[in-house]
Amino acid sequence: MPRQLNFNRTGQRITMYQTGQRWSSRNEPDLGVGMIVDKQNKSFTLHFPDAESDRQYSNDQTSLVRRTLTVGDQLHYQDETFTVLEVEDVNDLIEYRISEDDDWLEESLIQFPRNDKNELDSLLALSPARRMWFDLRRHTLEHQAENAASEVRGLMGLKAELLPHQIYLAHDIANRPKARALLCDEVGMGKTLEAGLILHQRLLNGLCKRALILTPTNLQHQWLVEMLRRFHQPFALINDAVYADYMEGDDNPFEQQPFVIAPIDWASQHPNATQHMLEAEWDMIIVDEAHHLAWHPDTPSISYQVVARLAAQTESLLLLSATPEQTGEREHFSRLQLIDADHYHDFEHYQVQQNTFKQAAELAEALLPFTQENHPANALDWQNLFSEYLSEVNAKEWFQTLTTQQGDAVSDAAKEAISWLIDRHGTGREMFRNTRAAVGGFPERFVHTYPLENNEFFESANRHVQPETEVADGLWEKDPRWSWLKEFLECQADKVLVICHTADMAQWLNDQLTFAGFQSADFHEQMPLIHRDRAAAYFADEDGAQILVCSEIGSEGRNFQFSHHIVMYDLPEHPDLLEQRIGRLDRLGQLNDVQIHVPYIKQSVQERLFHWYHHALNAFCRTTGSGDKVEEAFGDSLHAYLTGQDDDTDLLAEAFAYHEALLKQMEEGRNRLLEMSSCRPEQARALIDQINNQATKGLHHYIEQVTHAFNIYADCINDDPDQAAWFLRPSTDMMLEALPGIDEDGKMLMLDRRQASQRENVAFATWEHPLITMLMDEVQGFDSGKLTSAILPIGALPEGTVLVESMFVIEATAHPRLKLAQSLPMTPMWQLSDSNGKFLHQQFTADKWAEKLKGVPNRVAEQWVAALRKNLIEVLQSHQLNAQDQARPIVHAAKTAYQHRCQNEIERLVELKAFNNTIRDEDIELLETNMQEGLTRIDEHQIRLDAIRIILTTKP
Repeated sequence: MPRQLNFNRTGQRITMYQTGQRWSSRNEPDLGVGMIVDKQNKSFTLHFPDAESDRQYSNDQTSLVRRTLTVGDQLHYQDETFTVLEVEDVNDLIEYRISEDDDWLEESLIQFPRNDKNELDSLLALSPARRMWFDLRRHTLEHQAENAASEVRGLMGLKAELLPHQIYLAHDIANRPKARALLCDEVGMGKTLEAGLILHQRLLNGLCKRALILTPTNLQHQWLVEMLRRFHQPFALINDAVYADYMEGDDNPFEQQPFVIAPIDWASQHPNATQHMLEAEWDMIIVDEAHHLAWHPDTPSISYQVVARLAAQTESLLLLSATPEQTGEREHFSRLQLIDADHYHDFEHYQVQQNTFKQAAELAEALLPFTQENHPANALDWQNLFSEYLSEVNAKEWFQTLTTQQGDAVSDAAKEAISWLIDRHGTGREMFRNTRAAVGGFPERFVHTYPLENNEFFESANRHVQPETEVADGLWEKDPRWSWLKEFLECQADKVLVICHTADMAQWLNDQLTFAGFQSADFHEQMPLIHRDRAAAYFADEDGAQILVCSEIGSEGRNFQFSHHIVMYDLPEHPDLLEQRIGRLDRLGQLNDVQIHVPYIKQSVQERLFHWYHHALNAFCRTTGSGDKVEEAFGDSLHAYLTGQDDDTDLLAEAFAYHEALLKQMEEGRNRLLEMSSCRPEQARALIDQINNQATKGLHHYIEQVTHAFNIYADCINDDPDQAAWFLRPSTDMMLEALPGIDEDGKMLMLDRRQASQRENVAFATWEHPLITMLMDEVQGFDSGKLTSAILPIGALPEGTVLVESMFVIEATAHPRLKLAQSLPMTPMWQLSDSNGKFLHQQFTADKWAEKLKGVPNRVAEQWVAALRKNLIEVLQSHQLNAQDQARPIVHAAKTAYQHRCQNEIERLVELKAFNNTIRDEDIELLETNMQEGLTRIDEHQIRLDAIRIILTTKP
């Protein structure tokens, strides 16, 4: 059969991807060998049977290696073993002759074995690389193994301060077999970051490859910015403006992009978009502002029905809502049904459960004061308070302490009692809620008003919420607010954030302020993201801009808590937008009280809007999640008041009373036990300590090594390992095509989370940063680095003595859900011997040994390898046997640890199931099945030769 080849104009062979071909991934070698099972115009899908996983790749990827067999290799077909007698390439598919009778098998039909037959010889056929590549490969494998085994993998790369409630919640949900939960933190608590952390953790741990985020239209850009800035995760935004652009033939736009953000109103109302979205397969769905998913037994909204269909066919689902119960308990139950339809199948049963949970919450409320050091001296009647649980708690040591002792012991016992209540009622719960009151640490908010006299140029202020829209921009300088702003800023020494509604106004204000001599920058949606980053960085810089002028949309998702003055040049028309504005400064980490400055023209719509926000909602001085509900209740009266048709200020008092009643109802329904189960402070602190210890450990030295190896321009700005900073940019002789997130102008990488979080124009570098993971993958994919050479100047050995270093790797392939890497990651084993097979590695550490070596020219090294080839193969065969001995205690320890961890969790759930009906038999059965499968996969581990270094001794 003739071999069919395809070439481009430069004479290079074109890779033709065909269904049935076998490929492996340089970036994820533990997946094993995969087969192309589906092919589209611009991409294809590989199925990896060993890992039970699918991956989608674009046609222009460079991370895959074609896998074929050679004559003499063995293959498996229908439980029989055959030897390959002949190989043919037919239209880019390989066929193997397996008998003298001219029987041929296409590659898609065979079970692909690991091709170890010529492994040693093929490594020795490589051109030796510089000696440092061996050490770089070893360090890379060691760091990859440490990070893969980490309990906090996926939580380390967040470019923001680590907040206990966010880390605890994300760790809890992300580590569940299915990440399905309702996130109900109050406004300003960071639900977006929590959802992003859960997604990021599952992405890095291989549990999510495709995600869809559905948002309100006004929040789509905020999500886009936050995912990129905080997690370095690019998303495609698919909405009405770009949907048609993604269409190409019959291709599904939602299938072309692995990570998509779409406005839910459009996506659920556009028939074709809805169908495309439902046909695409997703691993995770995130729905923001989920309380807008309106539901009624007879007429659920279209958006609810669409999300219900997505929820039924997707493994992970996160619903976000600061006010989940504001639309009523029945609608709240309907959203819980989206999370778990089997458990929430009956509303009356749910109400009974909630009543029981409420009683437990009241008991937790009674215990809470006793957890403090200065707890009440007089004990409560614990026997009576625990009457419903006496049969369960009488034998508990903490209960005996509560009922018989006083002093410090009571404080610890109360904490244990609350922990027991959380386990009894909280484990497996789908709803999480963190509140400002429970978390603490938020600043106070103060509002300052500046009533201004109007003039003939701005009479439109009496009838229009944005009066400048009816005034020529050449007359905007006549606006009384502009005159006030100049005078106000002249008296300010602190940094000031100015927010207005439109990009045009933001740009005009900045131009005028700059012309007037102020250090000012603008920030709006008409600017490219890179320019917005620079403006934010200029504002954040201590010696930079004093004033940042933002538009409504442009400032979404940006936090400037280093400033504590905010000027509302105008007021938005929705209370949620007002809270978003204030939330730019009112964040955890704000060190000062937030000062809110509101200029308004007297007798204007803006004045009436201010009075509504301040006197009816008290929205400037506290957060509220019920503003839209109050506006809905007073709709017609409010419209008449804002437009000046009715000046009756009794409306404000009535609305205030209505709002206070709502807040009181919410406070009475506040579930302290739910809040406690949403964040256990001691566990959260332990997770944060672990993240801080691991996120950048050893990274400073690794950046120095890897940038040198690939000829990347790297300038160390700060050499302190804990606060290191590097400036990187591509060089003319760089060995890589591109650096993720770094253009030709370069970028600063900082290893200090706090410093990096305060600067928009720098990257926060951790072991999870895309650039670092890419460089580590490139090290592993650099085949020439598998064979290196060196000389050892030493007088104790005869000149010309041959020494051999090798690095073998223990690999266990399994589905990510088994979490095998936490016990047995891809583990490197270093060995050193002389040419007679006498092992010497126990006398040195690998790093200390590497310090003794010197470089050797490549041409000389090639001559060594050629001359020593036969002897080297024999030495490496002895290394192979020794590696098996090295691996046994490692594998045994991993197997023991894996079984212990799984068994502990199974036993814990079995014990809790006796009194917690949220834990189901199938949950425990799944853990047991996973444990047995994981133990089997550990037993099926393989040992692979990764790299060799050949050393010759010389005179010192």
